[in-house]
Amino acid sequence: MTSKTTSTAPAKGARKSAMIVKNVTSTWANLLVGTLLSLIVAPIVVNKLGNVYYGIWTLVMQFTGYLWLFDFGVRESVIKYVAQYHACDDRKALVSTVQTAVSIYALIGAAAFASIGLMALALPYVFNIPQDAVNTARVTMVITGATIAQSFLGNVFTGVLMGLQRFYVVRTAGILFSVARALLIVALLHSGFGIVALSVVQLFLGIGMSVVIYWFSLREVPYMVTRLVRPGRDDVKRIIGYSKYVSIINISEKLVYASDAIVIAVFLPVSTLTYYAIGGSLVSHLKSFVGAMAVFLNPLSSSLDSKQDTVGVQRLLLASSKAAVLAGIPVCAGFVLLGQRFIDMWMGPKFGPLAGDVLKVLAIAHLFGLPQHSITGVLYGLSRHRITAMWRFCEAMGNLLLSVVLIQFWGVIGVAVGTLIPQVLIVAGALTISTCRSLNVPVLDYYLSVYARPLVASIPFWGTCWYINNVLAPASLPVFIGAIVLALPVYVIPGFLVALSREERKIIVDRLIATFRRKEARPVPTEGSG
Repeated sequence: MTSKTTSTAPAKGARKSAMIVKNVTSTWANLLVGTLLSLIVAPIVVNKLGNVYYGIWTLVMQFTGYLWLFDFGVRESVIKYVAQYHACDDRKALVSTVQTAVSIYALIGAAAFASIGLMALALPYVFNIPQDAVNTARVTMVITGATIAQSFLGNVFTGVLMGLQRFYVVRTAGILFSVARALLIVALLHSGFGIVALSVVQLFLGIGMSVVIYWFSLREVPYMVTRLVRPGRDDVKRIIGYSKYVSIINISEKLVYASDAIVIAVFLPVSTLTYYAIGGSLVSHLKSFVGAMAVFLNPLSSSLDSKQDTVGVQRLLLASSKAAVLAGIPVCAGFVLLGQRFIDMWMGPKFGPLAGDVLKVLAIAHLFGLPQHSITGVLYGLSRHRITAMWRFCEAMGNLLLSVVLIQFWGVIGVAVGTLIPQVLIVAGALTISTCRSLNVPVLDYYLSVYARPLVASIPFWGTCWYINNVLAPASLPVFIGAIVLALPVYVIPGFLVALSREERKIIVDRLIATFRRKEARPVPTEGSG
């Protein structure tokens, strides 16, 4: 019995390590592929649709995105309870959780689809849409709303796979469907189709993605029976109760990142939204990149908390926040100093000036907001995400109010400034201070470690970006990208020497040495060996 346990333990550890590697690599691969596809496809979409219809497309995407406010964080509850019940092999509770979630989401999906009709009717009365484009906008909105309504049910089974730590299945499917979506969009646009056709592609691929995820979840949990039930009060309370602060955070996120498009479409011609969307899309990629780094902080901080490792939690907060800032600074510097030049070459010179100014303001805002995903991930694991929910809601309200006021004076730039001010005051201020006090982390130590040292270390890189833009002035994308790549050591070397503490530098060097030694120690296959 002992020998069997001893022999199976390494195998279980190896399988767990392999799964972690697959989850991490697939997450990064999904992010990389999505970013590359967006950079390639976006100029085609903008130039084929034109300012008016691309503005309408962006508005519809953002406006229908508010349907996600119906979500209530149910998927996060499914992830938690599927993981919990699967670990203790409580099949009855697991199936009950899934059936309850399916029933809740069926009602939510129906309500979401019903509300989309009212949203479509209201379009021309709320937003500045040209009269000849109203019917097209309405049809596009109804189809897009149907896509979101059906995806609520798919979210249940995405939660099942994530609860079983099968992130790589979801990410791999996401990559394949993203590639298919990009190819179909380009083909349809070159064939003369418009935004209605794009929305139909989104719908059918969304349904296909949901079916694939459902099939994989059945493979992982073959005893899972999916049917509508009348949710029990205790089941609903358990699922909704866990996710109420998650829901507030999700609502706040949606208000912060989607309200800008709504405000612009209300007060300005919808074609103006195109310029804002171009700058905003680049910052959105940076947000996704930094957010992907924080995916695993929730379970990690939860594990440390279960061991009552307070010091470990404090170190995790500091290290993850600093890592987010170090990863984001060079991108933000590039956006601020090189953004207009990049947009000129990427989208065309007519978009560069205004979209470049929007990008500058949003990049500065995100520079100060880089640690928010790390903070939220750690607080989730400690079940203290009420802190994030409270402050992010304040940020959302401030963003909306300031954007409505400042657009009257500065147009789309005023909307960007309305995003900047609350993000600096809340994320870099109130949220950070509240989190540090909750975890007993000295506030001054946090600011010095997370903001001050990385920013000081990045000064040479900011200077290099200025030199590239004003002296080298690259006129083509290959030369532009090559100059950025050659400039990276100017950031990496000071970052390693100045931004990192002596202990952090030692950890990195020791790990690099250990990795090199493991590779050196691998046996070399000899001739004739099997």
